[in-house]
Amino acid sequence: MADSADVSSAPEALKEIVVGLDHVAIAVRSIADTRSLYEAGLGLASAGEEHVPGQKVNVLMLMAGDQRIELVEPASDDSPVTGFLAKRGEGIHHLAWQVLDLEAALAHLKAREVRLINETAQAGAHGTRIAFVHPASTSGVLMELVELPQA
Repeated sequence: MADSADVSSAPEALKEIVVGLDHVAIAVRSIADTRSLYEAGLGLASAGEEHVPGQKVNVLMLMAGDQRIELVEPASDDSPVTGFLAKRGEGIHHLAWQVLDLEAALAHLKAREVRLINETAQAGAHGTRIAFVHPASTSGVLMELVELPQA
């Protein structure tokens, strides 16, 4: 039986699309009220807070070694995170996968009839380009595709 962590067993089409986990996002009502748990309590380092107008959220990226945790708070009453918090409360909001080429990743998923929330790239935090995959196609997990800024 192949080891599930063995990249060589991944479908060929995905080997050049998904690079790895970019971050885990946690929906919170207030970054100001939550950040001390992560920074002082757990010793995570802040990598910067930012307002993302297109998503109607404020985000705080925290570093746990090489791993990134993103606290996400709604920036308006009509933010998608406002609805998430009302329905589910605070907690894990989404998994974000780093991709090399967002357009190629979206085309790959569309060709396989995966339901997308965003069919085109959106502006994300820290200069990234993002798109969300609908949880109806991913066993109930909201997923974000993240393309890092080009150097």
